[in-house]
Amino acid sequence: MIILRGIGTSPYTGVGRVKKIKNKKDLLQLEGGEIVVLSRAARDMLSHLQRAGGVVTDYGGLTSHVAIVLREMKVACVVGTEIGSQLLQEGSLVTVDGNTGNIYRGFVEMEQKDGLMEIHRPATGVKVNLNIPEIAEKVAPLSDGVGSIRIENLIIHTGMHPQKLLKQNKLDKVIADGVRIIADAFYPKSVYFRTFDIPTDEIRSLDGGKVEPYEHNPLLGLRGIQKDLQNRDILESEFRALSRLLDEGYDNLGIKIPFLRDVSEYRSVKLIMEEIGLRPHQYVPLGVALETPSSFLSFDQLLTEGLDFVTLGLSDLTMCTLAVDRRGVKVARHFDLLHPAVWKMLQMVIEKCNHHGLESCICGHAASNPDIVRMLIDMGISSISTNPDQILKMRKVVSIAEDAVLARYFRPKSI
Repeated sequence: MIILRGIGTSPYTGVGRVKKIKNKKDLLQLEGGEIVVLSRAARDMLSHLQRAGGVVTDYGGLTSHVAIVLREMKVACVVGTEIGSQLLQEGSLVTVDGNTGNIYRGFVEMEQKDGLMEIHRPATGVKVNLNIPEIAEKVAPLSDGVGSIRIENLIIHTGMHPQKLLKQNKLDKVIADGVRIIADAFYPKSVYFRTFDIPTDEIRSLDGGKVEPYEHNPLLGLRGIQKDLQNRDILESEFRALSRLLDEGYDNLGIKIPFLRDVSEYRSVKLIMEEIGLRPHQYVPLGVALETPSSFLSFDQLLTEGLDFVTLGLSDLTMCTLAVDRRGVKVARHFDLLHPAVWKMLQMVIEKCNHHGLESCICGHAASNPDIVRMLIDMGISSISTNPDQILKMRKVVSIAEDAVLARYFRPKSI
């Protein structure tokens, strides 16, 4: 019997007793295998949530960072139930279906869809997004590189705010050690390191996190490269860590600047890199994550500044274009990744990238959506970067999409 519905974020199923989480003390009491129920899930909870049998939240969306990482960890997760923390009873047995978003009373056996798949080798690159260095060795043989290393989890796993790690002279090492695992597993395939991008509300609870301001809408607040530029010592630490790895011989690394709002931010980043001896475009490839309308509409200026690659962030772009908080449950129906205004910008940039011989890559949740990927292949995108558990599936999707393009444009003329 279905007792609750939400938004399913993974193909996994979890069965267990409900454990309601209200504070950190409750997290520490998790034994493992429980169905964790809470109002909101934050990044600093991930080290505890990976032991859960399933996770259910009142708030959150399909593209939230926690949902994406739990998918990598193969933890069943349903978000956006609105009333889960009120409706589900402590200790009750439930089944969480991360595929449909349904939550059932008691134990319900689900059909498993796992199985061996043929490895397709399409011309379009099929890369992976990585949050967890430990799985790099397993997924490296199946992918064509890393479209985005998201280093935030390396920091959060320490339990300390980046500023505190910096004061203890640990930040450089934490970053370098985590990125080294990934760069080594994928060598010589390209690995794009994304500089720090985390909303203020997701690190405020870390040790030393009280320095973070309170914001009503953190996704549109102090985040991305603007946050790093206001905390230059942290950005320099990230670049020092990368410089150390380059000195060790990991020449497959590239640097990606996230959530760019203005070309001036890109210029500032390049100056800082130069000042610490990390010459962009010469010593290390440098690109941007296009996630705001302003970055798309300023793309010609960015080309003039110099780019080695670009990635496209469809979730953030949609949020900013449609003025819809992508974590907001009340406005979720207005969050449309296929909105024409969004796709007009995507098409414009992909065409310009192809004209200039520049790699374009779609990252994030959209790269696991077959319909979206097929449309992007038709536009001529260079590569996609998908979730680790979706690599084989998306290789097949991309290969079939390429065949469709070839059939359409190179169909023999009828006699």
